[in-house]
Amino acid sequence: MLWVLLAILFVVPLVLFYLLAIRSVDRFAPAPWWLLFLCLMWGAVGAVVPSVAASMFGQEALDWAFDADLSERGAELSENIGATVMAPLVEEPAKALGLLVIYAFARRRVHETHGPLSGVVLGGTIGLGFTLTEDILYIVGAAEEAGGAGFLGVFFIRTIMLGMGHATFTAFTGLGFGLFATMTSGWRWVMPWLGLGAAMMAHAGRNLFSSFLTMDGFGVVMVLLLHALVMLMFFGLLIGMAYRDRNRVRAGLRGVVGVLITKAEYECIISSWMLLPGWNFIQLMGLPGGYREAREKQLNCFRLAFIRNRARNEHAEGHAPPVLDPVENEAITAIQSANARGVILARNIESFRAGGGRVPRTG
Repeated sequence: MLWVLLAILFVVPLVLFYLLAIRSVDRFAPAPWWLLFLCLMWGAVGAVVPSVAASMFGQEALDWAFDADLSERGAELSENIGATVMAPLVEEPAKALGLLVIYAFARRRVHETHGPLSGVVLGGTIGLGFTLTEDILYIVGAAEEAGGAGFLGVFFIRTIMLGMGHATFTAFTGLGFGLFATMTSGWRWVMPWLGLGAAMMAHAGRNLFSSFLTMDGFGVVMVLLLHALVMLMFFGLLIGMAYRDRNRVRAGLRGVVGVLITKAEYECIISSWMLLPGWNFIQLMGLPGGYREAREKQLNCFRLAFIRNRARNEHAEGHAPPVLDPVENEAITAIQSANARGVILARNIESFRAGGGRVPRTG
């Protein structure tokens, strides 16, 4: 029991730190915390249960096929195939079920809220939940076998060095679902499967070097190098898609400058500094109306931008006008209400006062 409590105390803070790091990149259409919590719980419990059951069944079949009880070589083959092939085939689809539920039942009136960036964040969060449970189980097992040295060794390798592994794997699946939500061509139906395939390949590649290709420790080095490469791809993908969303916000809000928001507010909203963790929080603190009011107005600006940006590219049929989404009116009304209460989004107070102390409003 002591080892379990210690493992929880060691693993949980790091997993939460990784979660904050991933979520901090999604500035323009962030997933609500309750949804991230559900994703974390699905990864930690919902995906683990079917994974363990299927893995046990699959491992029994492999043990029987390779005579693991009678041959040391057979036992080694069974274990290595289980890690390299069975684990990715079982665990990645189990984690993907959580994404399937989200994308099957979520309201998509603002598609970018479940677009590629959000898909990566949600998938990464599910992967972190899986890491939470799996690492605790492995650490406790090592501690019971080798004491404190086993505890610290497995914690260092699995949670510190490779703690983002499952997050990066499932992020590929999330990217596939996010592309499905925003694409309009028939290829959209292929995207979740491609994402799941990439997740299983990345998972299998990492496990391959820690099983078949250990090579007297060289496999561990290769695992760490491969993990570093996938991490670079993961965060590069996050940042690239964040800039993609920023460009859509820039285009979508250009027509409301001086009508719903000031020039200073617009420049603040589309600033590249928005992608720096903590910058937006500091910018909104101390503004008229307070942080909560300012952040709510900012999020409504993002919703309006995504809707208008999308409306330019979607038509009911042929050359008919774009089909306007009711979210547009909701967002405009919310921004007007914030303007009426004196809520502003920029510290350039001179442009605010230039209009007689009032922000632009419509209606």
